[in-house]
Amino acid sequence: MSRIAKVIGCILLLAATTVHAQQPPAQGTYRIVAGDVLDVFVWRNKDLSMQVTVRPDGWISYPLVSDLRVADSTVVEVQKKLQDALAKFITTPVVTVAVTRVANLRVSILGKVRQPGRFNLEGPTTVLDVLALAGGPTEFADPDGIYILRRGSPPDSLFERIPARYSSSVSAGKGNTNVTVNAGDIIIVP
Repeated sequence: MSRIAKVIGCILLLAATTVHAQQPPAQGTYRIVAGDVLDVFVWRNKDLSMQVTVRPDGWISYPLVSDLRVADSTVVEVQKKLQDALAKFITTPVVTVAVTRVANLRVSILGKVRQPGRFNLEGPTTVLDVLALAGGPTEFADPDGIYILRRGSPPDSLFERIPARYSSSVSAGKGNTNVTVNAGDIIIVP
């Protein structure tokens, strides 16, 4: 089989597998990042219902509350934080928060891929999706040595190494390592 046929076969397998293996993330797992735009609605209070942008430091400015750290929180956690903070000023506030614009989700892929680099993604994306964006692994790559470097929490902590082996990413079942990438992830293809 020619090298071009192998590459095309790999890309077609990758695309077909991604369609079947990718499952939507569990509801409420999205973590807010700097640059996200949030719609905050406070029931029966037009003055406190507004749109806010998460600042680069991960905080929002909000009336009565002043500043509130929201980065790395889920929407439900932000709702709770706002309700607790507003409870000092309003009797039983009911707060709803919605992410109306997601900041660019940037991930990098390095190593033995056809087009290494940094990619801006539009939404939930898996390792196989990013591998496809990079043109797939080269013939010299070790597809079962692929891993993700993910910064721990808090942001100044060390990177965590998460295995993302190709063979288990394309298989169905418990051992599937086709994980959803997070903003700032670095995928290494040795």
